[in-house]
Amino acid sequence: MLGLIVALGAAALIAGFTYLRRERLGIEGLGLAALRTVALASLLVLVLNPVRGARVAGGEPTVLLDASLSMTAAGGQWSTALDTARGLAGTAAAVLRFGSGVTAFDTVPPADGRSRLGPALAAAQGRGRPVVIVTDGELDDAAAIPAALLGGARVVLLQRDTAPGAALIDAHLPAVAQRGDSLGISLTIGKWGAESGQSARLEVFVGERRLLQRELELPPGPATARRSVALPPRTLAVGRHVLRLRVTLPGDAEPRDDERWRVVRITDRPAVVVIVDPADWEGRFLVSTLRAVSGTSVIGYARTGDTTWIDMRTLERASLGAVRSAARRAGLLVLRGGSSSAIAPQRRGPVWRWPGGSDRSAELFPGDWYLGGAVPASPLAGRLAGVAWDALPPLTGVVPLAPSRGEWVALSARRGRRGAERAVLVGTDTAGQRELTTAGAGVWRWAFRGGAAAEAYRALVAAGVDWLLASEALPGQAPLSAAAVTPRGTPVVFRRHGDSGPDSVIVTLEGGGVTETVSLQFDADGVALVTLEPGVYRWSAPGAGGMAVVEPYSEEFVPRPVASLSVGAAGFTWLETYAREWWWLFLIAVAALAAEWAWRQRRGLS
Repeated sequence: MLGLIVALGAAALIAGFTYLRRERLGIEGLGLAALRTVALASLLVLVLNPVRGARVAGGEPTVLLDASLSMTAAGGQWSTALDTARGLAGTAAAVLRFGSGVTAFDTVPPADGRSRLGPALAAAQGRGRPVVIVTDGELDDAAAIPAALLGGARVVLLQRDTAPGAALIDAHLPAVAQRGDSLGISLTIGKWGAESGQSARLEVFVGERRLLQRELELPPGPATARRSVALPPRTLAVGRHVLRLRVTLPGDAEPRDDERWRVVRITDRPAVVVIVDPADWEGRFLVSTLRAVSGTSVIGYARTGDTTWIDMRTLERASLGAVRSAARRAGLLVLRGGSSSAIAPQRRGPVWRWPGGSDRSAELFPGDWYLGGAVPASPLAGRLAGVAWDALPPLTGVVPLAPSRGEWVALSARRGRRGAERAVLVGTDTAGQRELTTAGAGVWRWAFRGGAAAEAYRALVAAGVDWLLASEALPGQAPLSAAAVTPRGTPVVFRRHGDSGPDSVIVTLEGGGVTETVSLQFDADGVALVTLEPGVYRWSAPGAGGMAVVEPYSEEFVPRPVASLSVGAAGFTWLETYAREWWWLFLIAVAALAAEWAWRQRRGLS
């Protein structure tokens, strides 16, 4: 706008100089200068083509139609929402569907497992029209939507009708279990609506074979109940299985939220056995982290008294014979404390020893021991090099180790960051017998602190387990993995592992008697998304393969609180008009130039 004003002022100065100073026409020159100023000003406006914006009340709105699965759940108002959206919008092009993303209007029933309004509001804002939101109010991101996006929007709330029912909100069971052990299952069951009985029937299936049937007592609704059951030992054979867990309640209006699918792998022997003698914090954090990063069965035993042993999963007492038997059959034995000679004499196989701390048989040099920043050359260097070890909290002590010939040091520390270095992690590989020894005390404090320290602890445990289990010919981390179970309407997450890899991978999917090939396009984090219908899929890619399960359950089927949207003033339409759309500007420019030319001819000017 400032440039336009300057240009108009320049045009007036040029016209005035021409007729008043150069031509010296006096009063008559003022008229000619005015005509030239008007002509030049009109032409400058047409050349610069400025835009003028204005708010106009009303106008054809942009309708945002909630197209998440909750709209078709029991009591949902999808048909009414469709009619409402078409009635409010002037054309179908003025309707946008929103759920997991934003799409053009169509009448296909919703299939999205999310209700995200924010991206749809951002898209509608660019149209410059009033916004009308047609939704059931069960939104995922209502609290995170900026007030500026809701300004001027109008909400048409079509709440779903209350229907009695129950839902299996969650089912938790271990991803890996040992054959011969009972399989514990924790259930979270929601109940609402009119009273329809105090008990529900739980059934567990593998394929069409029913493994378990039990009646579960539930409190009066609305309520959320937590129940635990266990599959008997040797119910499942060795291998990978898809369990279907179903809760049935009489009078349930929405059956699609009654069933959850879970994947469990039954192994023939425990791959990792942890012996903690005596029980301490280091052993507790070590067992939980091993279960998170090892990808296999982890069993822990801890001594809590002079002769009392407990199973760290169930907290039940275990005999010394059971502990010794598990140690003999372990694929990887982790020893925390000083009873290795009594528990696992003449052990053949990978071992990870964690002396120090509560181990009275080990000499401990106390103090603040800080790890060095540079990682020494070792078989673990590639996995440990990405951690800033010198930025971690100090260890509380170090057991003195003198690496012998054939042993290597993976990490070292210095007391108070001064003096000689002491080995913290030592390894050896002699004739296929791999062993690691962690000499530091207080390593568990990294996991307890969280953040970067907890990630460093996980990296240390994962690197050690990967190297130790390599001697047992167990599968390592594949270059590509997929989420085991994905809810309906949510894309399956494929994740690429490794520092580098191709930007796209061809994956073959087999499920429901159909085989298809998809191209995975990875983002900067190595993640690719594939939308699949509910079912069990076997996938394969170069160097990788596995199972991806899309369960029929979605959180959208479960009734949720209606979000409160704070909208602003009444809607308006933002109209923009450009100068070249004003036809009268062309007429003014031509008329002024013609009048100036005629006047000059009458005066005899060239």
